[in-house]
Parts: sequence; structure tokens; C-alpha cells
Amino acid sequence: MTESITELAATARRTRRRRSRAAIVGTASACLLSTLAWAGCASASLIQVSKGQAEVVATGPNHSLYIYAATPSSAWKRTRIAGPKTTYSNPSVFVRSDGELDVVTEGPSNSLDYYVRLPGTSSWVASEIAAPDTTYSAPSIYVRSTDPANEADVVAAGPNGDLEYYYATPNAEWTNDVISTGDCFQPPSIFVRSAKPAGEADVTCIDPEQQIQYYSAQPGAAWVDTQISPPGQAFVGTAGIFVRANGEADVVAEDSNNGLEYFDATPNSTWAETTIAGSGTTFNSPSIFVRSSDPKGEADVVAQGPSNSLVYYNAIPDAEWAATQIAAPGSAYSSSSISVRTAKPTGEADVVVQGGDNTLQYFDAVPDASWADTQIANQGTTFLTEG
Repeated sequence: MTESITELAATARRTRRRRSRAAIVGTASACLLSTLAWAGCASASLIQVSKGQAEVVATGPNHSLYIYAATPSSAWKRTRIAGPKTTYSNPSVFVRSDGELDVVTEGPSNSLDYYVRLPGTSSWVASEIAAPDTTYSAPSIYVRSTDPANEADVVAAGPNGDLEYYYATPNAEWTNDVISTGDCFQPPSIFVRSAKPAGEADVTCIDPEQQIQYYSAQPGAAWVDTQISPPGQAFVGTAGIFVRANGEADVVAEDSNNGLEYFDATPNSTWAETTIAGSGTTFNSPSIFVRSSDPKGEADVVAQGPSNSLVYYNAIPDAEWAATQIAAPGSAYSSSSISVRTAKPTGEADVVVQGGDNTLQYFDAVPDASWADTQIANQGTTFLTEG
């Protein structure tokens, strides 16, 4: 039975917190990019906003790859990155502070492909990160601000459930490291910290026992694995991650009862769990972004709701979660992604999702305003997957 948004909001307020036995390992800080509002680490980061320009990537007809760009009040511009039979997963995008665009996808025959558009150019350069039979999920990309600066880090599920990690600085060869073996059959997420300690990479993945695993490593160090979900609770899809400036890691995931759960931990503390929305409210992998202002520290989460609706949840620290329906039933047909702007305009939340009839939809709202819906791409243009 479909829940109304009033029932969803009530469910969101019925929060509970419990501590898992695992503690977050090491110290951490959020990756702070002064010119970039990042969409967080969902299974595929479909949107990023840099200097007021939104960049959205999506799989097109016949496994092609497209990017859409627009500044405030301007029309959306569509550019093809790669032609037919090149793209076999949701893509992931990162916009560097100098304007370089980096996109990764699962390529033909389970390969891993990387596309880059350099600042001041209009053409895309394609290269292969990993050969066929290496990649079995949508990848996730993050570009470091330090240690070493401008290194691109990519994670994806590999053969036999291995969690694969690839990294390269500009003009260098890609290096491959296996984070874990046999533990990751779902799309992973990655976030790289800029301080405390600089360069620490955090990766989440849901394992075959449907538990959320959290992996962390500083450059050159071994990966440390922490299970952050409690025994007896099961999760599906992808666990999204965002790390705050105070080192608190925030993780969101859909549970096996279609509920929405939130985990958080500051360095060297145990993980706390909060129910954002109860059973029957969430039907794909959520995306999370934590604001640096307007209001500072507010966590924003989006996910597909009942009957293909789209729901937005938000909470400042220690407050109850509020639920808002962005789009009515019959509007959302893929995993969604969220980014919050630091300027142009400050505090605006931007959300993208595949709409009905394979359209591409964009929703935006400044704090306390109604959500506006814009169709970026027409029917038959967009072929994202549900996570």
C-alpha cells in the first residue's frame, strides 16, 4: 500500500539510535573544495556543481554516454561523451577546481573506462583504466585535493566480489589495489579526506551477508575494514558516504525492508544508527550531501519513495528528520543524486533522476522554497539503473 508524504514524515520523525560494536578507525576530515559543491558518494555521482554550473552525466540510448550542463537561468546543453555500446553502468562524475571533468563507467565486456575533458577544451579523451573482465558494478570516482593533489581515485566491484581500487595522478599510469576479496558484489562509494589525516580514503560497500563494510586507508598503508551495521540487520544496494569537516563520517543505506537508515561516527567513537524513514518508504540507494552553510551541518538525503516518487530528507545535528516529497508517484525511475551549492545561489539543493518515459529530470530548491522541476532531456534519452 502506498504511503502518503504525511505518513513518510511521521515515519521520519520516529527515530531511534543505537550503537554498533565497531568503532571508526583513525581520524578524519571532510574534503573541502572551495569552488566545488560535490554530490556526495552515492553509487554513481550523477551531478556536480562548480562555480554555478551544474554538470549532469547519464547513460543514453544503446549504451551511449552524455553530459548535460547549465548555469542558472540558462538552457541545458547536451554533449555526447561516448557513442553506442560504450557504457554499461550508471556513470560517476567529478569536477575539479580548475574545471576539468572526470567521468568513469563500466565499459564493454566488464572493463572500466575513464573520460576526461580538460579545462578550456570541448573534446573528450577516452582511456581504459582496467581491461575486460575486471569490473562488475557502477564505479565511483573522487579526485584528491591533497596527498597527492589531483590524484583520481576510483572504486568498483571486481571479479568474484573483490573490491578494486584504482588511482593515478595526471599523465601517469593507473595503479590497481585490491581492498578486499569476496566481500563486494554491489556498487561501492568513495570519499577522500583532505585533512586529519590528509589523503585518507574511505570506501563503503554492502557485503554478501548484506552488512555495510567501511574501509579506510592512508596513502601507502593497509586497508582497515570495519563493519558499521549491527548483526541481524540487512541492507541492499549501495551505502553512500560523506565526511564532515569535524571528521564525522555519515553513511546512508536502504535496508531489506525498504527502510532508510543513517549511520554516523566521529573519529575513534562507535557508530550510531538512526532511522530516517521506516519500512516501505525507500526503493533504491540513497544519496547524501552535508551542507557547509545555510544551514551549516544539515544532512540532505534523497531516495526513491513509494510508487516511484522522489523524497527528500533533511536534518541538522541532533534534530529530527523532516521528509518532503519532491516529485509525485510515477516520477522517479533510477537512483537519484544530490548536490548543494555553496554559491549561485547559496544553499540551493540540486537533484537529478531518471523520469518517466526515459526522460532526465532536475529538481532544485533554495531553503524554505518549493521544489522546481525541469526536464533536462526528452523521452527516450536516459537509461539509468535503479540501485
